[in-house]
Amino acid sequence: MEVEENLALVALIGNELSKACGVGKEVFGVLEPFNIRMICYGASSHNLCFLVPGDDAEKVVQKLHHNLF
Repeated sequence: MEVEENLALVALIGNELSKACGVGKEVFGVLEPFNIRMICYGASSHNLCFLVPGDDAEKVVQKLHHNLF
């Protein structure tokens, strides 16, 4: 077991998100420049979560918001 520190959990939340075609491709295309440490997609049909380095969290959220909304 290894403990990693300075990570941030980012979550996208929406109705039936996991059933919307192309959402994963669009989101991870936006996130290509960042080091994604973990992905949780499909555990709930309403969210997509991932871990990013804590120092990148604000940039990740801003980039997602700018490109998706």
